[in-house]
Parts: sequence; structure tokens; C-alpha cells
Amino acid sequence: MSGGQLHLFPGQGSQARGMARAALERSAATRRFVESASEATGLDLRELCVSASVETLTPTQIQQPALTAAALSCWIAARPDGRDSDEPDADDRFTGHSIGALAAAAASGHLDPVSAVRLAQLRGRLMAAAPGRGGMLAVVTGKERSETAQRSRADALAERHGLDVAAVNGPTQVVLSGALDRIEAAHEATGSRSTMLKVSHAFHSRLMEPAQQAWADALASTRLAKGRGYVGCTTGRLAASPEEVRQDLAAGLRRTVRWMAVLEATSACRSVAVYGPGHALARLMRPYLDNRPVRSPGGGSR
Repeated sequence: MSGGQLHLFPGQGSQARGMARAALERSAATRRFVESASEATGLDLRELCVSASVETLTPTQIQQPALTAAALSCWIAARPDGRDSDEPDADDRFTGHSIGALAAAAASGHLDPVSAVRLAQLRGRLMAAAPGRGGMLAVVTGKERSETAQRSRADALAERHGLDVAAVNGPTQVVLSGALDRIEAAHEATGSRSTMLKVSHAFHSRLMEPAQQAWADALASTRLAKGRGYVGCTTGRLAASPEEVRQDLAAGLRRTVRWMAVLEATSACRSVAVYGPGHALARLMRPYLDNRPVRSPGGGSR
């Protein structure tokens, strides 16, 4: 296998106590980054990434900037020279699940890391202000060989319960999103095949539409550098320009996360690195690993 390394950044629901403790302990560059990001956001990100409980981290307006800071802390701590930005190898690929896309955009050189955390804070605030009580449900399905077939299955399931498809995560898992009463009804109907996610709102659903324009406006006024290697989580494609990165980040508020397409598109990468907390991305990688190693550099909690 001749490709570069695949760098993955987790999405909401991955929060954990101490999710960047090791990175902060080992790297002065990480400490400087967290201090700068704290000043930019008015949040005590060191406290949130080291000591805060899962319950404290669950509200989306807290979770999104904290998770972005934690993932980028691990990324910076893993850099050989401690820099918060590094020229990626030409064949390396960077991608994030939902909010993880902001960290991926920073790691791939398109976005300043502190700006990524500041945007994550705005994204969280906008989504928290969206009306209605919502939730999300991960559903285990029968195995599908293609993303097209799995998306068709997910669309049928969502339509049956009056929900939206938040993510097509792989050949045996999809995520539904929508009004909480409908999520609870779908959970009851699907029984042991489904799990309600630890989130505060119905992300990637129609309930997020009131936040879409303000989010798109914020991204339109943000400078993106050239960078390279960013794979869009809503497209499953390698971005050809900063504008395509911007479009993917904007669409990621409402549109379905095509994680199955992402993993298919990055199958040539010779190894995989996951930055930040949680096991979810490593688990979703399993059908696509083909003996490739998965590392957790930088000290993310597992």
C-alpha cells in the first residue's frame, strides 16, 4: 500500500474526562495553543480538556469547542517539532466526523487552529439555539456492500419514523436525527439494534436549518489557506480548493455525514491515526482496515 497516512478527528458524543490531559502534559506547543484558544473564546479550555466531567461537556455549545481543542491538542502534541501547523505529506488525508471537520481543516493547513476552535464555539452556539427538543439514534443494520445501498436503507428507515439521516457510518450502521419523541419511538421500535447518542440536539437534521445561514455567513468571512489533503465528510471526496473545504464545512451543519464514502475514498492510505477522545472512529474503521495499523498519537483519551 503506497498511500500516505489517514488522519481522523472525532465528532460529538466522543467527549471524555481528561481528553487532552496527556497532550497538555507532554507538549509546550499544545499548552500555548490551548491558552490562545481560551483567550479567543473566553472558555477555560484547559479545564474542559483535563478535568471536566462528561456531563459538563455534553451541552453542544461547550462540547464543540472543547472537542475541537482536544483533538487539535493531540495533533499538535504529535508533531515532531511541536508546531501547530505542519506541511502535510502529499499523500496524507485529513477528515473529521461532523464537528471533527473543523479540526481536520486546521490539521490539513486550511485553517488556523485557534480560528477552528473559535468557529466551533460559534457552531455550538448556533446549534444550541435551534428550536425544538431533538435527539439522535445510531442503528445497526444488515450489512450493505455499497454506500448507495446503505443510504437507501437509511432513507427508508428515516422516512418510516419521520426523521432525517444524520450519518451513513458504514456497512452496518446509520444514524437518525430529529424530534426527541420520534427518536424515542424509533428506539423502541428498533430495540437492541439501536442506541441513543449522548448529544443535546438533533444534529444533521431539519431542526438545524434555522442556524444554517448564520453559519454559512461566518465561514464566508473566514480566510482559508490552500492546504492539502482534506476529505469532506459530506462529500466523501478530496477537496480540490479552499472553496470546496468551505462548502463542506458549511454543509456539515445540516447535511448527512457520508462516513462510509469517506472511508472508501481513503482506503489507499497505508496507516490510520485518530486524534482526540473516544473509540468510535476506530470502531467504524474496522471493516476497512485490511491489516492497516491504527494509532492514537498525541495522548487522546481512550
